[in-house]
Amino acid sequence: MDDRDTKSNGERNSASDLLEIAAQLASLAEDIKTLAAMPIEQISTLIESDDRPEASS
Repeated sequence: MDDRDTKSNGERNSASDLLEIAAQLASLAEDIKTLAAMPIEQISTLIESDDRPEASS
């Protein structure tokens, strides 16, 4: 195998890698669009003093 074959093979692998990355980014963008369209539900994390269980002694 000469240098031209090695270089050509490397370029094909690089192009293939770039296409794979582009496909993953496109998929991620679609996921982000889907998540952005969903309403954010507020989760209450505050615990009122009356809501705490009594410590048993």
